[in-house]
Amino acid sequence: MLPGDELCVEEEFLSSSGTYVENGIVRASVVGTPVFDIVSRRVYVKPAKKISILKPGDIVVGYVTMMRDDVAIVKILGYDLYRPLKTPFTGLLHISQVSEERIATMYDAVRIGDFIKAKVLNDYIPPLLSIKDPKCGVILAFCSRCGAVLVKKGDKLVCRRCGFMDSRKVSLEYMVYEKR
Repeated sequence: MLPGDELCVEEEFLSSSGTYVENGIVRASVVGTPVFDIVSRRVYVKPAKKISILKPGDIVVGYVTMMRDDVAIVKILGYDLYRPLKTPFTGLLHISQVSEERIATMYDAVRIGDFIKAKVLNDYIPPLLSIKDPKCGVILAFCSRCGAVLVKKGDKLVCRRCGFMDSRKVSLEYMVYEKR
């Protein structure tokens, strides 16, 4: 199997690791051998080469590349800033995985360019992410007006350059960069 090859339709088997769904058709996402699990009605592709895949529960660091009102696309860089992945992944952060409280729009939690710490929820592509944990959330953000690094003051983020105040779902581990 090669990436993009058709395996089956969703009604026959559910997509699992090494696969993805496109217009109701389950396709291979990696080079390998397809395995059809008759008991659980799932299909996965056993990779020809061992690849580093994220596991549920992994804590990862990435940055927001695109947004809509209900979802953010995150480029996952690694497990932390000192352990990068060989190949970055693209993950999805849904509005339901931001906070226990209801929020109106994703723009209240993260913005494009924000660096976030998130928990991986699944073991297939694309990784689904959550920032509900207090240690997860925005770890570095930039001012929407002037682009300077925002500094954490209480539960708000403040720009030292222009004074703009912004709100995000801030991690307990938010990074503060001081001029030295």
